[in-house]
Amino acid sequence: MLRPARVLLIQSDLALAARLTAFLQEEGYRVVHAADGSGTLTLVSQAQPDLIILDVDLPGVDGITLCGTIRTQVSTPIILLTNSADELQQVIGLDRGADLCLLKPVSLAELRARIHALLRRAARTKMPRAQSITVGNLRLNPQMRRVWLGEQELKLTPKEFDLLSYLMRNRGIVLPRDQLLRDVWGGRVAARSQTLDVHIRWLRQKVEHDPEQPIYIQTVRMIGYRFDGP
Repeated sequence: MLRPARVLLIQSDLALAARLTAFLQEEGYRVVHAADGSGTLTLVSQAQPDLIILDVDLPGVDGITLCGTIRTQVSTPIILLTNSADELQQVIGLDRGADLCLLKPVSLAELRARIHALLRRAARTKMPRAQSITVGNLRLNPQMRRVWLGEQELKLTPKEFDLLSYLMRNRGIVLPRDQLLRDVWGGRVAARSQTLDVHIRWLRQKVEHDPEQPIYIQTVRMIGYRFDGP
């Protein structure tokens, strides 16, 4: 018999936390609640959640910073609850490693659908002890979430790592913009957004010898991008 999925809810608003906890339990999830970010990494290690719901408004460390810290340790799907519909804040949250951002007050119907989609995607893409991917002198370890260019380890943001990993796993395949936004950002970024192009530019600055004449990350005009190798 399959165990119920575990959800870690990090929410300082106790009234909202009680509402979300009751809803999640009615949906059949096991819920662990934390009112702030203190001891979060220990809690993540102990609870082994299948999904994390994280509010940006927390005492002490803000939710976006905490999201980045969590993402350096685990690949668990993260839903970031935000007060702002401003695209920049959502881009920052997604770049720090959130899988999607939901605007408060939270629609329970949308939350239900998003949780189902994220858990399905996590089950589909989970890689059992995947080995390193090597293309040319670029090497990526999906388990350790580390990347090397030759002997030099590259410092990538969580979303840069996710994008590079997706590109390398689909080497030689033309990947449309909509597909990249859907699979790497969870479809929470508008197709007209410059988010993808900005991250491609940042990646080229880190992995290409000459970002203006890339060897690895190729632009396919009017479609998207393709990952090649020397």
